[in-house]
Amino acid sequence: MLGPINFLTRHLINVLVFSTAATLTFVNFTGITTMLALPLGAAAYFISNKITYAIQKTTQSKKIGLSKSEYNLIEAQLKQARSHIQALNQQYVRVRSVRAFKQINEMSKLAKRIINIVQTNPQKFYAVEDFFYAHLPSAVQLSDKYTLLTKEQVPSTDVHLALEDTRRTLKDLQITMESDLKSALSSDIENLKIELDFAKLSNEKRKDRLKIGGE
Repeated sequence: MLGPINFLTRHLINVLVFSTAATLTFVNFTGITTMLALPLGAAAYFISNKITYAIQKTTQSKKIGLSKSEYNLIEAQLKQARSHIQALNQQYVRVRSVRAFKQINEMSKLAKRIINIVQTNPQKFYAVEDFFYAHLPSAVQLSDKYTLLTKEQVPSTDVHLALEDTRRTLKDLQITMESDLKSALSSDIENLKIELDFAKLSNEKRKDRLKIGGE
């Protein structure tokens, strides 16, 4: 959940640590010991990366009002959700109908939007917990089941009924994920309404003052 600035800063520090450690080893030691310059520099880079990353995570979690355990939990759920999206996207090449392709594509887009929102504002995770724990994993499992059923070489009544049931369930999940997205956006929409109401009130007061001044 750390942004690109944190990434660049961390690796810039690591490079400086690497070059400093390698240079000091090479300059201050002679003979076979100088061969350790690069390994020692690499070790310093690795240790520096671990320490800097931990510091950045702690700073970021405090900044957004989360405990370290909460931050790690959300980070792990985001990572898991991205792997679910990759699995969902793999179904594109397996489905055999345009309708199924569109449905999976729509669910993938919804999932990406929700993940991006939580990535930007981790506290929104708690408004869409069910999406991470149930809705997205179910979408992956059902889409995989659907593609397997469509590959049945000998269609039967049971297969047809199972396909129809899976289609309906996937559609219901899509609607549920749309509700998840609305939940993730709800606080932003409410804040926007408040800002609009405030702007309207300020504009009305300004008009009243101008009207009084004109009189």
